[in-house]
Amino acid sequence: MAIVDSGALALSAIQAEFGGSHPISLSEYYRNGGAVPSNNTNVATSGAINVGSFYSAVNEIGVTVSSGASTYNVKTAAFSSYWTTAVPKRLTINSGVTLGHLTIPASMAGTLIIDHSGAVQGLGGNSNGAAGSTAMTIQSTGVTINMASGSTISGGGGAGGNGGTGGQGSASANSCSCGGSPSPCNPGGWYGGGCCQENDNGCANFILCCYNNNYYSGGAGGAFGRGQGYNQSRTDGGGGSSGGTNAGTGGSGGNAGAFGIAGNNGATGANGNSTNGSAGSNGGASGRAITFSGVSAYTIIGTASGTIHGAYT
Repeated sequence: MAIVDSGALALSAIQAEFGGSHPISLSEYYRNGGAVPSNNTNVATSGAINVGSFYSAVNEIGVTVSSGASTYNVKTAAFSSYWTTAVPKRLTINSGVTLGHLTIPASMAGTLIIDHSGAVQGLGGNSNGAAGSTAMTIQSTGVTINMASGSTISGGGGAGGNGGTGGQGSASANSCSCGGSPSPCNPGGWYGGGCCQENDNGCANFILCCYNNNYYSGGAGGAFGRGQGYNQSRTDGGGGSSGGTNAGTGGSGGNAGAFGIAGNNGATGANGNSTNGSAGSNGGASGRAITFSGVSAYTIIGTASGTIHGAYT
């Protein structure tokens, strides 16, 4: 909590904010001297120091995010010099700011408060059956997320699966094979509107009349839909293609998921008269809103005001 910005200011109020020992001495409280962090720019780093320079001073490092980014590492982008020191840290994400994957790395000392008014989004699935990705990864303890009204943390939507291929079709065609060549039958020929038959009109040799099947490929399955995610809109799966003669139409591609929702499976291709259509591919899983690794102590405040898409516990 910040020191008052006007009026009476006792040394005890400075000690309450920044710690220290008795008897109280202002020489304990030089900026960047170990007790007072660098955000308090009115406080001297050496030489003369006075009580009035501590008005509005606060024992934390504050960084504001005012523009979007595809990824955001809280340590390297905001607090690299203070990550392993116990000074409290506060990250403010302004309204209207959209960030891709946000990482809070391991080994943070002290605490981190995120005042979140914007959007943090994982990537949407962008290939056949691909899963959405997580929006935020937390690897350190001592994190508190204050979600303001309208803020969101959203795991990416899963991609849909490709549709299955249609079944194969077939169609028969007459074909004649003669064992000899007496007149008026020609080898493999036709006579009187039909295949030459044994002993038909003087054909002395054995005549075989057969039927050959021609095969036709089934239609291709429809393409997957893309999951909703950072810088990517959700799309529906595409329709399947028609097959050849007597073949099945390809199955429709699966529709993708919105934020925090899995993609749908692709549809099975229609059967042909020769083989059945194949099954569509599975849709992708939804991304998590928050993935935590090796930690269990973090707090989310204001979830009734903001919105979380996907798992976060």
